[in-house]
Amino acid sequence: MKKLIYIFLFLISYSSIAQEEKHGTIKVEKKGTISSIFFDNVNNRLIGKDQYGNILDSVVVSFEMIVTIKGIAYSEIIQGTTLSGDMQKRLERVDGGTKLFFTNIKVKEKNGTTINWPKFSTKLGFSYEKEE
Repeated sequence: MKKLIYIFLFLISYSSIAQEEKHGTIKVEKKGTISSIFFDNVNNRLIGKDQYGNILDSVVVSFEMIVTIKGIAYSEIIQGTTLSGDMQKRLERVDGGTKLFFTNIKVKEKNGTTINWPKFSTKLGFSYEKEE
């Protein structure tokens, strides 16, 4: 048992010494222009991504979302990135598969100009989760 404790202490001290030998490591993160928009179904918001894969949280200025839940069509115009509380509650009721349609998307570019983004749709619901 004592031998295991000594080996364990040796490994911990060796790993801490090995980590201290790294000098001057700099992580450079490239930031680019927006290349895609996608729906984050966990936080119920639209998020942008640049060509390097960086997440751009606040590039979406406004959008319209259309969805049919249990035969009833809902539409909402959103200012910002996140769906309203009422729409989020409606999306919680989705048990089968449904499509969310996003239109009239306004995106803020790196230089501050606002552009129109092409409309897109995404699938939501239990039946689509099984396919992936």
